[in-house]
Amino acid sequence: MTIDRSDIRCPAGAWTLLVAGLSAGAAVTPARAETPLLFSYVTLNYGDTDTFLTGIRGDNIVGNYVIPGTTETGGLYYNMTSGTWSAMPVATPNGVNFPGAIGSSPYGPSFGTPSGILRTVGSYQTEASAPYDLSYLYDGAAAPGQQITYLAYPGSPGENTLFTIAHSNFGNQVVGDYDTDLATGNAFIYNIDTGTYTNNNVPGAISTTAYGIYGDKIAGGYAAIDQGSGLSLEHGYIYDQTTGTYTTYDHPGAVATHFEGITGAGRAGEYNLVANWITADGVTHPAVLHVAADGSTTWYEIDIPGDVVSSNSAYGDNVVGVYLANGKINGYVATIPGMYNPIRNTQTLTSTADDDAVLSGIKGDDIVNEGTINVSGARGLAIRGDTYGVLTNKGSVMASGLAGAAVDMHGNYGTLLNSGTLQASFEADALRTGEDSKGSVIVNTGIIDGRIAAMGGADKRFENSGWIGVTGTGVTITDLFRGTFVQTAAGTLAVRVRDEGNDNLYVAGTVRLAGTLEADFQTSNLLKSYTVVGATEGVTGAFDAVATQGLPALFAATVGYTPTEAMLNVAANLAGQPGNTANQSAVGGAIDGIINNTGDNTLAPLPTALSPLYALSASQLPAALGALSGEGYASEQTVLAGDSLYSRQALLGRLRQGSYGGQGGAMASLSDGGPTLAYAEGTKQPASVEALGYATTEGGARSAGASGTTLWGQAFGGWADLDGSAGTSDVSESIGGIISGADIRVDNWLLGGALGYSQSNADVAALGSSFKVDSFLLALYGGTQAGPVNFRFGGSYAFNQINADRTIAYPGFLQQASAQYDGSTAQVFGEVGYGLAVQSVALEPFAGLAFVNVNTDGFAETGASAGLTGTADSMGVGYGTLGIRAATTIALSGGAVLQPRASVAWQYAFADITPTAQMAFLTTPSANFSVVGTPLAENTALLELGADLLVAPHARLGLSYIGQFAQDVSDNAVQANLAWSF
Repeated sequence: MTIDRSDIRCPAGAWTLLVAGLSAGAAVTPARAETPLLFSYVTLNYGDTDTFLTGIRGDNIVGNYVIPGTTETGGLYYNMTSGTWSAMPVATPNGVNFPGAIGSSPYGPSFGTPSGILRTVGSYQTEASAPYDLSYLYDGAAAPGQQITYLAYPGSPGENTLFTIAHSNFGNQVVGDYDTDLATGNAFIYNIDTGTYTNNNVPGAISTTAYGIYGDKIAGGYAAIDQGSGLSLEHGYIYDQTTGTYTTYDHPGAVATHFEGITGAGRAGEYNLVANWITADGVTHPAVLHVAADGSTTWYEIDIPGDVVSSNSAYGDNVVGVYLANGKINGYVATIPGMYNPIRNTQTLTSTADDDAVLSGIKGDDIVNEGTINVSGARGLAIRGDTYGVLTNKGSVMASGLAGAAVDMHGNYGTLLNSGTLQASFEADALRTGEDSKGSVIVNTGIIDGRIAAMGGADKRFENSGWIGVTGTGVTITDLFRGTFVQTAAGTLAVRVRDEGNDNLYVAGTVRLAGTLEADFQTSNLLKSYTVVGATEGVTGAFDAVATQGLPALFAATVGYTPTEAMLNVAANLAGQPGNTANQSAVGGAIDGIINNTGDNTLAPLPTALSPLYALSASQLPAALGALSGEGYASEQTVLAGDSLYSRQALLGRLRQGSYGGQGGAMASLSDGGPTLAYAEGTKQPASVEALGYATTEGGARSAGASGTTLWGQAFGGWADLDGSAGTSDVSESIGGIISGADIRVDNWLLGGALGYSQSNADVAALGSSFKVDSFLLALYGGTQAGPVNFRFGGSYAFNQINADRTIAYPGFLQQASAQYDGSTAQVFGEVGYGLAVQSVALEPFAGLAFVNVNTDGFAETGASAGLTGTADSMGVGYGTLGIRAATTIALSGGAVLQPRASVAWQYAFADITPTAQMAFLTTPSANFSVVGTPLAENTALLELGADLLVAPHARLGLSYIGQFAQDVSDNAVQANLAWSF
């Protein structure tokens, strides 16, 4: 018997006596071993709480634990291979692990895992059903949301079923107990396929329980009235469903015997039954009864120290149960060598004979292979299984003969547990089921390398938690299976893709997917889609991952689904390469379009100019896309827009340098770029101006160039570094040029014009791109004043001749591309300043606004088959400026005057600060894309330091430094100027 709380509630007649013994805490008398054996056990608890182990089959153990702080139990599953616990059947917040229940416990697991094809049964109690239990069947292979079937034995007319407890399952059957009267118990059989119940009481018994089922045998206990003593005694029994007969078993010296479960003992007709038996003193003894094929019996006693010990379930050499020690209930796993005796191989076996089966069993034979088996004869079989037989392969099996098989399954409800390797050549099958098979269970945690031919027979269940596929370069295959196929998260389905087609899995039934799809591409002639899984009754779930081998890195493989199929889809996916910048994705998307945009299921080849991309690794592709992108053409627009500062500064500087005559007053410029000193009408000068030591000229004009026409010139040179952002590359530039002009004063206006020439050289080193620009400038400017307020305006137009050179380089590819094209830079600007003096220092706060428009013509690169064409592009940028200037005057010997000056300003750029360029490949004009360039800095600090030297009343020389500083920009320039008035 078990110590599970649902069993304590069980009303079967014998349980009153059994539970009484447990409740009294009676000591266990030494167990009697009918057969000498080596016995060992380990404690298996869920944390520190009381733990009950109720069932075992294969590597699966189920049980329950007492939820801390309560008296209720929650369902548990333990996997002996991984050594991990999990909820059974589903995790719930209250720890009961059954939806809506206040207590639950699973029993009797089958083979497989909870996310695969494992079936368990169990009991649960809700607040509404208390104090009685209801039952359930959990099927891991069912569709999500349909994995739990609720079980409650239907009462007859006038009867009320108080409880239902399912204890064990095998094949398509569940056995358990129900009751309509707490004084008796009734056994039932539930048919999973039909959903029907059958009463299965022992004839003449006053109470019957069904605790175990294996094959066609059911085991449990029944109570009958002893004719001699008149007492109700408990007996163990085995019911043979094939013959319809019951066989009674009593442990020698027992007053009560109950079978907790039944399992195969490894050979035809042999069984092991877990038992608890009670002596006249009320002490419970756990044991295992081995029934041989000839009907003879052997009792194996279980000797575990503890106040109370119970054995609950067995499989192979292992028994699980509970023991009570020091007030704590513990689970245990005991090993009893010798009670399980399958057909076992640990050697290397070889067969070349035709029609030979190396390891073969009949009904009930289990086969365990831990060695190596090779069969090469025609129709040769390595392992052949039959009804109820469990085939366990932990070794290596190879079949290479015509129509041979590594494993061939026959009969009803046979099982294959493969954790080794099953392999077959293309003439043979790795796994085959016969037409006489039914309900076969296959659990693969190892490798199945070869064709699966399992259409024969019905109602099969297949769990793949290992690897299934075919290695090598032979012909493609279709795996065939009839029934329910489940691949878990641990599983891999591998397919090969070849010129003539691809491997695939076809299931006459249902498929649920998880885990990995592994695709080995053995062809360069790729299709857009390959069917890899088909199921007549539907595909649910999805692969968790796709792994590819032999597929060029520029392609991506994904999986698409229909209600009955899973398709491996292949498409160029350069745009989606990990680590791509936006520009790399843009050019990648254009190349993807070349390959993917066909009208059928084929993928187009790349043009010869781009075909080296096939050979690149995933880590090499982003850089290759960058080399192909032509990003530098967009960044050159940023350079041209930034260069407009030099002409704008020169013209504004001249306007600040010039003097604006006025009635009864004058403005004196302190320097090129320095503020002017304004004073009011009349002959009196501001004190600050007088302190500067200037003498007013007749009419009030007081500075160099205060009368007539002025000719001026300025030479400049600059060096700039623009850091890439948003995935663009750094740009460095140098520029040099000259601007000269003439202006004249008309009333209160200074009006003039200028010509200029400059040459800039920009490099985008990371992309192997360089640009040389020759620019010719035309400009007009003018300025006036109103009292202390100064107004300055100007406009310029530069004709740009652009020469571009680009190295397209990546592993396996090197070409040089060149382009020549024209452009223009137009700008208008204005500035307003307010002149004032503080003692001998002239100050001018100012604000400016400019708008710059850069236009570039279209072009076509030459010299490279992977070259680009570009369309005409434009970029419009606005600049707003706020700042302050300061200057003073220092009289030198000989009549010369030095005017040092400085200014600081904040410049804000707006509108099109990130340039774009429209590109297309020369060889495939339809493959067009857009890239962005290195952006202009949005916020920049402008700094100017300089000095002018007045060497004569009508001549001045100036030298200044101009700096631009932003988070991603540094620009340094030097200007030299000369002005001559006459």
